[in-house]
Amino acid sequence: MAALLPWYGSYLVKRSLEKAELGFQVESQHDAESAISYNPLSVNAYFVLAGAQQRIGHYSDAKAALIKATELQPFNYQTWEQLALYERDRWNEPLEAAEHFEKAVSLNPHDKYLSLEAGIPVK
Repeated sequence: MAALLPWYGSYLVKRSLEKAELGFQVESQHDAESAISYNPLSVNAYFVLAGAQQRIGHYSDAKAALIKATELQPFNYQTWEQLALYERDRWNEPLEAAEHFEKAVSLNPHDKYLSLEAGIPVK
């Protein structure tokens, strides 16, 4: 039974995204929270949770979810990239975004798209 928990968590992430697309943001948030309870190591679940929280105006909770993702997988460039994108595009925190983009690029220096997002010239 325990082997099915990550699978069910992944299913809930997908369901959360589907509900978000239909405009059911509170339900989307609930499914993302449930996904985390089934698979607390899933950074994708934290990304989806942050999106749902952002859409319903819970900005500090969204930020906390993204920070939790960076804590869970500090060497995963995508966690830092997601945090930086929110900081830059949604929360008007350009200094924090620049710092976190730098961290993402340092973890994945060969991704030209990431470098462009970070404002780093690509060779």
